[in-house]
Amino acid sequence: METAEPAPASSRLLKTLIVILLVILLAWPVTFGIVWGLNQAYTAIDPTRFPFSDSTIQGILQKTKADAPEPEKGIALSRAMTARLEAELDSPFGWSVNDLWVSPTHWLDNRGNRQKGVIFATRMLATFFATHLAKYGQVDAENEFLKAAREKHFAFTEESWWLPSSESEYQKGLELIRKYDAALAQGKAVFNMRSDDLYNLFTFILSNQFLDQPMGLLVQATESVPYTELDDRIYYTQGVILVLRDFMGTLVELYPVIRSKGGDENIKIAFHEMERICTFDPLLVLRGRHDSVMADHRGKMASYLISIRERLNDAAQSIRR
Repeated sequence: METAEPAPASSRLLKTLIVILLVILLAWPVTFGIVWGLNQAYTAIDPTRFPFSDSTIQGILQKTKADAPEPEKGIALSRAMTARLEAELDSPFGWSVNDLWVSPTHWLDNRGNRQKGVIFATRMLATFFATHLAKYGQVDAENEFLKAAREKHFAFTEESWWLPSSESEYQKGLELIRKYDAALAQGKAVFNMRSDDLYNLFTFILSNQFLDQPMGLLVQATESVPYTELDDRIYYTQGVILVLRDFMGTLVELYPVIRSKGGDENIKIAFHEMERICTFDPLLVLRGRHDSVMADHRGKMASYLISIRERLNDAAQSIRR
C-alpha cells in the first residue's frame, strides 16, 4: 500500500501565509467592532457629544427674554457661565481629573481634559463678569461673592483629590455665584451691561488670555506634539468652547444688538463652528501629516476655532462702530 507523499515545503509555507493574511484581515474589523461597541456602551452612560439643543441653556432662555430687566439678564448670564461646570460635577463619573491612578475613571483622559478646559473657561468668564459687569464703574468695589468665588474657589487646582478636593472647592464657588444671583434678584447686587462692555467682552474672549490659549495647543507643529497628547489638546479645546457656547448663546439672545450690529451671518457661522467642536468625538484621534491620507483631527479642530475667532472678531468690530 502506497503512502501519500508529504506536501512540498513551499506549499505548506503558502498555506501558512494565507492563514496569517486572513487572520490579519479579519482582526481589523473585529477589533474595530469591539472598540466601536465599547465606545457606544460608554457614551450611553457618559455622553461625549454635546449639541446645544440638549443644554440647560434652553431652559434659561425660555424664562429670560431680551426685554427682561437687567438683573434678570445678569442672573441668566451667571447661570450660563457656570452651567457646564455644574454639568461636569454632576455627571455620572463626576470630576475625574483628580481621581487616583487606581481608579478606572482616572484613565478617561478625554473627559479629564475636557474638564480642564471647562474650569479654565469658567475662570476666565468669571473674572470678566466680576470685574466689568457686576459693578457700575471700574473704580467700584468688586462683589464679595464673585470675588471669593473666582479668587479662592475657581482658581483652585483641578487635580486635588483630598483636603480639600477640587470638586468641593468648585461647588463652594458655585454656591457663591448663586448667592450673588439671589442678591441681584433682591436688588442688593449690581449687574450693569453697558454698550462698551459688549465690545470689551468680545475683545477679552479673543485675547491671548482666553481663546489664544487653546489655539496655541492646536496649531503647534505636528512634529513637536507627542501622539499621546493629540487627544488631550482636542478635548481641552472642546471644554473651553462648551463654556463659551453656553455663555455666548445666552448673551446673543438677551442682547439682539449683537446680531443687528455685529452681523447675523457672522454669529450664525460662529455658532455653527462651536457646535462642530462640541459634538466632535472621533473613535480614534489621528495625526495625518502633511499630505497623508489619514485625517488630521487636531488640524480640523484648529480650523473650527480659527473660524470662530474670525467671525467673533468681525462681529466685535461691527459692534464698536
